[in-house]
Amino acid sequence: VTGTVWGIDLGGTKIEGVVLPSAESAEAVCRLRVPTEAEKGYDHILSQVRELVEAMSREAGPPPSAIGFGTPGVLDPDTMRIKNSNTTCLIGQPFQQDIERDLGVEVVLANDANCFALAEAKLGAARGAEIVFGIILGTGVGGGIVIGDKTLFGRQGIAGEWGHNILDPQGPDCYCGRKGCVETFLSGPYLEKHYTGLSGQELSLPDIASLHQQGR
Repeated sequence: VTGTVWGIDLGGTKIEGVVLPSAESAEAVCRLRVPTEAEKGYDHILSQVRELVEAMSREAGPPPSAIGFGTPGVLDPDTMRIKNSNTTCLIGQPFQQDIERDLGVEVVLANDANCFALAEAKLGAARGAEIVFGIILGTGVGGGIVIGDKTLFGRQGIAGEWGHNILDPQGPDCYCGRKGCVETFLSGPYLEKHYTGLSGQELSLPDIASLHQQGR
């Protein structure tokens, strides 16, 4: 489709791609996803991205000259490698260069929470608000800040990342090397584990949320 905008959310559990008719529209022409399967390693994630883009191309036509990627963590401007990612196999990897080589298009890489907050400020629930704080609760816990339609990056590019504030210095180990971060209490995997400990049942987070909505 001529003039479309492509974006891919590289999450810890799933990789989701969307094709929009323009940068001003939130109505998807195409939306597809594949599992991340991060436990299989970095090369497998590259393969999953390639598979997803091929599927998107079959449904929406050839990709544009550039694709935007939202990823956990950020691109270190000095090394051009990913850092601070809860998908730990991405840390230290030249993801941008590798996926540009594989796809043959320019790749624009940004923190996923920053992307989310900016999208909500421009097109979503926070449209028109002067200050926006977008919160992601998923495989990890993230956040992005938008002020006056501009993303606040901070010195390290992760100004809104509240998931590694420490709630309990004696709490669970976090992948970042500290203990008791917000992410170790509010991420999807932790909440599922916590529910299992309380109930003896193993349920997914959507199922747990559904039970809560039913008052059970």
